[in-house]
Amino acid sequence: MLADALLEELRSRGEGPDLDYKAERYAFAKATAEQKSEMLKDILALANTQRSGNAYLLMGFKENPPHPAEVIDLPTGGAIDDSRLQQFVNEKLETKLVFRYEEQLFDGKHIAVITVPKQPRPFYLTRKFGNLEANTVYVRRGSSTGIATPREIYRMGVADQSRGEALLDLAVLDEKNQPLANHFERTFLTFEELPDYKRYQPPAYLAAPNYNRENRNYWREGAEYFQAKNGLIRIRLELGNRSNYALSAVKLEVTWTTDGGQSYRMLTDSEVPDLPVNEWHLGPLSIGDGATEVDEEGMQPVFNCHLGNVRPGEIRRIGEALILLPAGPGSYTMKVRVLANELDTPKVIERVLEVRGESRHLSFDELQELLDDDQDGREAISEDEDG
Repeated sequence: MLADALLEELRSRGEGPDLDYKAERYAFAKATAEQKSEMLKDILALANTQRSGNAYLLMGFKENPPHPAEVIDLPTGGAIDDSRLQQFVNEKLETKLVFRYEEQLFDGKHIAVITVPKQPRPFYLTRKFGNLEANTVYVRRGSSTGIATPREIYRMGVADQSRGEALLDLAVLDEKNQPLANHFERTFLTFEELPDYKRYQPPAYLAAPNYNRENRNYWREGAEYFQAKNGLIRIRLELGNRSNYALSAVKLEVTWTTDGGQSYRMLTDSEVPDLPVNEWHLGPLSIGDGATEVDEEGMQPVFNCHLGNVRPGEIRRIGEALILLPAGPGSYTMKVRVLANELDTPKVIERVLEVRGESRHLSFDELQELLDDDQDGREAISEDEDG
């Protein structure tokens, strides 16, 4: 099933060599050979087209330039069975074609999707069917379909033979760029319910838009700061491309699972809580490098890192470290998916981290003592720098 984010991207691109829209679902169950041959022709054309990644045929979409394609609700009746479609297509071909048919909801409407991964070509019928001729290679050019020339067919074979399997090396490193350990000792802090921070508030006539005001979340931010300080694990990822070709639009996705259902947080380096201040003012915000983010909209958080293009022999390191903040001891399994236009399926790497240590519950007074100690240390450092 395609993610909503990918479907949104596809409907905004417009039709092209690797993307075709259909406002209606193809006729199949009770269709004539001529009707079925229309869908077969479109599938073959997408499969034979030169491209770097998957090709998609989206049903329930109507082109609406210059705006994204309009989403049209398909009737629930007439859904196509994937296994029957697979048999229908492949029993007519000289070489097996890998593809996938799915029906799903998008934007609250029923749609259907045919996904065709990049694979060795060409594909053609061994005998005439409907409006399609045998031993004829159909190909998509731009947003239209035609018959491939002998030169185009020759280039298909050359292009497919020149590209071998993608060879990737993923290194999991610590903050010093050394191989990450498998075992960690951490302290897991919890705190009693914390009140709002209250301090002298100047009269309204003295207040100005940029006047420093009390930070009501000071105590709670302090608790988060010490939880991170005592418990976080900082991880850097490094991807090397040993293939004889470049990888484009490379993306890393990181998720975690735990052995006992213990909770955790995942952050980028720029999101790690800093030692809080008890007053705040409007000032510059700390932001990341724009290439990394933690997406918390789904069932579980996902750390996304966009590396762009990685050339043959190149090693790329993520710009911002990944932070794991475990809530308690246990086994934490990191799953990294490597995606790129040239990969038919994502490369998956897993790594298990064993985290041990004591859990401590601190009172409000103990939190105040910790903050006072760290604030004194900050002031001493500041005085040294000024001096």
